[in-house]
Amino acid sequence: MCKLLLWIALPALSFAQQHMVVPLADPARPVTMKISVLHGSITVRGYNGREVLVDTKGGGEPRREAPHEGLHRIDAGSSDLTIESENNVVSISQRSFQSGDITVQTPVNTTVKVKTMNGGSITIEGIAGDTEAQNLNGAVTVRNASGSVVASTLNGAVTVVLAKAAAGKPMSFSSLNGNVDVTLPPDIHADFALKTMRGEIHSDFDVSKSGRSGVKVQSELSGAVNGGGPEFQFRTLNGNIYIRKGK
Repeated sequence: MCKLLLWIALPALSFAQQHMVVPLADPARPVTMKISVLHGSITVRGYNGREVLVDTKGGGEPRREAPHEGLHRIDAGSSDLTIESENNVVSISQRSFQSGDITVQTPVNTTVKVKTMNGGSITIEGIAGDTEAQNLNGAVTVRNASGSVVASTLNGAVTVVLAKAAAGKPMSFSSLNGNVDVTLPPDIHADFALKTMRGEIHSDFDVSKSGRSGVKVQSELSGAVNGGGPEFQFRTLNGNIYIRKGK
């Protein structure tokens, strides 16, 4: 059986601004997007397209590697940025400490796993798959999501607006130094576990027999919402927790 090998090597361009088109093995199937950078911001947006579009901005030196058998390889040509596409799994990584911001447009039905360590934020918008976002020094923002969300940062705010939740899946929202602000569908079924050491908890949902919506409660709280369901964890050490009802 023959293997199809596609290797695209783009010319070395100024990494101040580059635009790359990443082919998918089967655009009709869900996509898995994995992004990891050491220094810079990551933005992922869902769109009604059949390819993955990558725009980069930053600086670095050109790099070349041999193609990997069986992979669709996109060589960005600079800043230690590697993009690989295989079987609808797109992996983007940047291994140097050169600052480089990445903006990705991907089909809406995408599972997103992103991580950045220093000097950047993570923004994810309009994704209908599951989302995992991990930051070290910067904010994490997820908007108009439909699926499950696991969002964490050490230094920064976590802000999530969930349009629709995946049934039966647990979620987690946490920061060490920053507010956790989450908007959920009003008919969500979940068991809430909330904790802040040096902050307040505010909720539009009734999460315990004694809790009242829209008021300050205690620094640690747990309880069922709308009859209960999977566990949703809300954690911060130095910050407030806000849980809002969406429309």
